[in-house]
Amino acid sequence: MTTGINQLSRTVYEVDVPAGKKRLQVTATKPAGINGQFKVYVRQGSAPEVPNAVECTADSSISLPAVCSIVNPVEGKAYVMVEGVTNVNTLSLRVDVLTK
Repeated sequence: MTTGINQLSRTVYEVDVPAGKKRLQVTATKPAGINGQFKVYVRQGSAPEVPNAVECTADSSISLPAVCSIVNPVEGKAYVMVEGVTNVNTLSLRVDVLTK
């Protein structure tokens, strides 16, 4: 999915995690030449509550792509929150639920 995010805004996405999966992986990146920084938070069961109630955090100022992985995720809902540190016009977000 491609989206944009404004400074200090937060967008939450809900993800269904089937039983028996080995990894929930969220990958976020932006095209070369696009300025801006963002953070990604992932939590199972309910929406992330930053800074404490998260299971995984990735920060675009540290690495791109920003990747969050949860090993042996619980069946049910997981929530991905993207927070704009600065404005980002174009942001690509990919969520994979993997069998290995």
